[in-house]
Amino acid sequence: MSEPEGRTPPPDGTPLEEDGTQKAWPQRRQDVGAVLWPSFLSAAGASVLCFAFVDPLLFDLAPESASPVLARMTGYAAGFFLLWLTAACASLITLYLVRTAHTAGRRDRH
Repeated sequence: MSEPEGRTPPPDGTPLEEDGTQKAWPQRRQDVGAVLWPSFLSAAGASVLCFAFVDPLLFDLAPESASPVLARMTGYAAGFFLLWLTAACASLITLYLVRTAHTAGRRDRH
C-alpha cells in the first residue's frame, strides 16, 4: 500500500489514519510510558547522586566473592533497579490519583 501523493510516513513508522494524521496511542500504552519513562530518568539521576557518595562494596553481603569488580557492578545494578522500582511506584500512585480525581461538580477556588 503506497502513501498518498505528497505525504510521507513518519520516521518512527507510526501508522497513519485515512486522513493522513497519526494514529493516537491507546490509553494503556500512554499510561505505561507515563510511568516507566520518568521513573527511569529519576532512577538514573538518583543512582548518579547515590553512588557518587556510596560505594556498593560497603553493602557486599558475600565478602568472599570472586571479584570485587563484579560485586561492585552487581551493587550498581541492584541499586539502580531498586531506585527505578521506587520511582515507578511513585509515578504509578500519581497516575492513579490523577485518573481517579473527581472533577464533576468541583468549583475553582481562588
